[in-house]
Amino acid sequence: MARKWGRMVVGLAAAATVAACASIAGPNESSVNIRTSPDRARCELKGRGEAFAASVETPASVSIPTAAAPVTVTCTAPGYKPTVHSLDLTPNGWIWGNAGLVLATGGVAIIGALVDTGNGASRSFKSEASFTLDADRPRMVKTRSRDGGQQLDLQAR
Repeated sequence: MARKWGRMVVGLAAAATVAACASIAGPNESSVNIRTSPDRARCELKGRGEAFAASVETPASVSIPTAAAPVTVTCTAPGYKPTVHSLDLTPNGWIWGNAGLVLATGGVAIIGALVDTGNGASRSFKSEASFTLDADRPRMVKTRSRDGGQQLDLQAR
């Protein structure tokens, strides 16, 4: 009887430890491929959650710590309007592993799942981010002098 309880305690302890496996085995950063149309745009990345900043020329791959989420991406290119986007975390496969362990252990593994959720190990950035920049086309503006005599043709941006 004592052996049975001993094995059960050891099994539950092991399950609680393994439940935080995303924190142990999973990376706390994501590799994100950033693409723009047009290519060779300059993109500035700034994280809010952690002191993270990067500057890349597209197409590029950048490693972003999960603690930096959400990340603001500002892309510029000559002849195009600047564009601003946000990258945020999405659930990854570890969240399902944690859910299965919590169910299998009758809730004992909830501590590991909470640890993984708290440090962001159960979520990651999408591996691809594509942005389209709009062309900055000048538009014609026609004006007349107050007396109605002279017409001016101007370009506005």
